[in-house]
Amino acid sequence: MKLILVEDSELIRGQLLHLLAREARIQVVGYATEEEAAVALILATAPDAVLLDLSLAPGSGLKVLERIRAGGSGARVLVLTNNTTPKLHEACMELGAAGVFDKSADADKCLAQLFSWLPPLPENESRRLEALSSVRLLDSPEQEVFDNLARLTADVTETPIALICLVDKDRQWFLSHIGLAARETSRSIAFCAHSILQNELMEVPDATLDQRFCDNPLVVGKPYIRFYAGVPLVLPSGEALGTLCVIDDHPRQLTARQRQAIKTLASSVLSEIELRRRVIYLEQEVERRRQAEAHILHLATRDPLTALPNRSMLRDRLAQHLRLALRGRGNLGVLFIDLDRFKPINDTLGHDVGDDVLVMVAERLNDCLRSSDTVGRLGGDEFAVVLPDIAGSADALLVTGKIIEALNNPIYLKGQHIHIGASIGVAMYPEHGSLGDQLLRHADLAMYQAKHSGGGRACLFSRQLSEHAEQMQGLENDLRDALVRRELLLHFQPQITLDQLSLCGVEALVRWNHPHLGLLPPDHFIPLAEERGFIDEIGRQVLDMALTQLKAWDDMGVPVPRIAVNFAPSEIRDDFAERVEAALFRHSIAPHRLELEITESMLFSDGVEPVSLLRRLRTHGVSISIDDFGVGYSSLGQIRRMPIDSLKIDRSFIKEVETSPHDLAIVKAVLTMAESLGLRVVAEGVEGEGQMALLQQVACPCVQGDFLTCALPPEEVVHWLKAFAASGD
Repeated sequence: MKLILVEDSELIRGQLLHLLAREARIQVVGYATEEEAAVALILATAPDAVLLDLSLAPGSGLKVLERIRAGGSGARVLVLTNNTTPKLHEACMELGAAGVFDKSADADKCLAQLFSWLPPLPENESRRLEALSSVRLLDSPEQEVFDNLARLTADVTETPIALICLVDKDRQWFLSHIGLAARETSRSIAFCAHSILQNELMEVPDATLDQRFCDNPLVVGKPYIRFYAGVPLVLPSGEALGTLCVIDDHPRQLTARQRQAIKTLASSVLSEIELRRRVIYLEQEVERRRQAEAHILHLATRDPLTALPNRSMLRDRLAQHLRLALRGRGNLGVLFIDLDRFKPINDTLGHDVGDDVLVMVAERLNDCLRSSDTVGRLGGDEFAVVLPDIAGSADALLVTGKIIEALNNPIYLKGQHIHIGASIGVAMYPEHGSLGDQLLRHADLAMYQAKHSGGGRACLFSRQLSEHAEQMQGLENDLRDALVRRELLLHFQPQITLDQLSLCGVEALVRWNHPHLGLLPPDHFIPLAEERGFIDEIGRQVLDMALTQLKAWDDMGVPVPRIAVNFAPSEIRDDFAERVEAALFRHSIAPHRLELEITESMLFSDGVEPVSLLRRLRTHGVSISIDDFGVGYSSLGQIRRMPIDSLKIDRSFIKEVETSPHDLAIVKAVLTMAESLGLRVVAEGVEGEGQMALLQQVACPCVQGDFLTCALPPEEVVHWLKAFAASGD
């Protein structure tokens, strides 16, 4: 409802505005404080209602009422004044006021009457407004089909005005308006606002005799409605959008035939609206499908984290650029990028921080490249770049230099500086390959070379890298078959006490009896097994073979007190403890006769899980030994808290112990520390008599090395032990 407030007291005006704000459908479109301004405002804005104070300075509220009626305004007027004498009350009512109220006593009654003029809302109003919005007919241009239906309705009912009305939130808007110039009126004075509450035709034979409409501005003023008949336009889902209605300025009634005709024509209007709804729905469905297809394409071609092209899209771009390079006889570069030091970020700071780092890496990569270049994320912390139209490998290496410099700069996240780096492999078209997958593979090989060279650098592909990769691939296939065919075997190297020259144990060392290459030592295949995921199976077989052999020696009466087995860091997880315990039980070996050799770096760098697994095994009696001790970075404080029983001094300190005071000092320090902590010590790599004598002199408890014997097959161990025992006698 559009309301004009005529009140010269700023205080009262403010109070009224506060009270009116309780009803959202009341819209105060203006206010005036004196007669001339009030009359001009009301006649110009054609409000639905006026709240009028009679005491104005200058002017008179009664004069305002008289002049607006003379000017043709049919607005409902409520007089709210301090002067409520019967004579003044009568004068106001004669001029068409709808009520006169005392400011001090009846303000609430005045507002209650004002609010009562608002037509009731349908129960499904919010759903109705959504449906009305969905047909997209509000404020649309005039349409011939609706005008024809409205014109036919006027002819059939013999009325001067026929309207197709859509009832919006605060207005009624005419989709077609035959016989009426206006395109809309306020909803608060709309007959159609009442009609949409009906299920059938609503007919008002004489509006001046109907309590709902007798003082309606459209009845009191233009177009001076006397007769109204409207049929609600109700969708199949139950929402009434508006009406098809007819209006006359004389009281009358429709004939039965006219009533039937207007209902039929309303059905035709509704059919046209429904047709447009279906068209709109189809258009929306087409758009939804287009967006869905675009989204699916985005998901299929873009990395969801960084929004960079994914592997599929990168390969497609690479293929396109290769075709262009072939046609123009140009060069093209492919970079394969792997981040350095990324795994510790996920492990220590969490994957959320790791994801943020990857997003920032993507931004930095884009900043280093031309708009014609393509950078994509292949997965994890691996990225690839396609450099079209590049002069040669020298320019490609310049780009890698920019990238390495950009990624070496620390990333500031979560209040700390994060340092990463990158290893990059470079492959060039046409010299390093003519196919996209070939170039990516060669760049990948070059990246691994950069990584193995220390990281933080770029490496250009060479044919030697490919040959080496092919050899490794062949070796991998052979190793896979070897595990199935049980081609792995064990050699054993004895460990001897120096004070009594007796056997204190043997170390099991794995060998591979390759069908073509012969007997291979562990350094020829263990790193490959760790890289390609075979190390778990090798560990299982080695443990089983070692315990089988120990049991066989027991059955032969050969006294071997303890057997040491090496394990890779990646093996000591999940079910490792259960696996070891089950193997001991299966072979009927007492736990104290098994020693697990692990690296120093693994024990002090891989977190709590490996330590807890080893502590569990040690509780059951299994010995834990640190292999290659002295080359890591463990401290005395760390060692005393770890579940370990013995230390093996790394062979690098034994090699020059006779000539290097520093190495001798380290050996002595290890022996002193071990004694204070109650740990056994084995010096490995003893190769000469002088080393043996010096270790005896510094009271090293146990030694092993080629000076005593190299690693031997099981049957030769027995012969050696007998010979060793005989030499002691």
